[in-house]
Amino acid sequence: MARCYSSVFNRFSGQIGRVIYYHVGDKLYMRTSPGQVKDCRSELQLYYRERMRGTVTFYGVVRQTLLALVWQAVGRRKKRSAYNLFVQANIRAFNGTALLYDLVRFSSGSLGLPHDLQACREGDKVRLTWRNEKMLSDERLADELWCVVMTEDKDFRIIEPGETGATRENEIAEVELTTAERGKVHFYCFFGSAGRDDFSENLHFVL
Repeated sequence: MARCYSSVFNRFSGQIGRVIYYHVGDKLYMRTSPGQVKDCRSELQLYYRERMRGTVTFYGVVRQTLLALVWQAVGRRKKRSAYNLFVQANIRAFNGTALLYDLVRFSSGSLGLPHDLQACREGDKVRLTWRNEKMLSDERLADELWCVVMTEDKDFRIIEPGETGATRENEIAEVELTTAERGKVHFYCFFGSAGRDDFSENLHFVL
C-alpha cells in the first residue's frame, strides 16, 4: 500500500490496470490488485502426479497382503515408514501410462540372492535353480523362497514359503502356474529369513 501525493490523483478513485486507488478520509492510497490464480499443472507436473498416484495405489494393494511383512521389516531396519520405502523403491516403475515390470520391487532388504538364479518355464510349471556359496551359515541356508506371479493385466499372486516348500539350501524349486497364468507372466522371486525379519531384493523374469 502506498499514499499518493499528486493533486491529480487526489481527485481520482478506482482502478487502472492492476493498480487500485482509494480514499481513506481525505487521503488517497493505492495498491495492486491480486493477480489471477492459475492452475500450475504443467504436463511434467501431471506426469509426476500420475506416477505418484499409481505407486500409492499399488502400495494400498500390497500392504493388504503378506508382502506387507517385507516392507515392515525394511522399515524397522532403516527406521523409516514402510510406505515411504515402498514408494521410493517403486515410483520408477510407473511412467504415467504403463507399468515397467522390470522395475517393480516386491521385496527389499539386506539378504543376498544366490549365484546363477535362473527360471525356466515348462508348460504350466516354473523351475528355479541356483547355486549357493560354499561357506554359508545354517541360518542363511534356512532362508525361505518367496515368489510373485504377475500377469499382463497387473493382477498378481503371492506364492509364500509354505507353498514353494523351498529353502536356499535346496538349490531348486518348482512352482505351478494357474489357469489364469497360462499366458505371458512376470515372475519375481526373492528369499526371506525364517524369522521373516530380513529379505533380499527380488529378481524379475519374463516367462
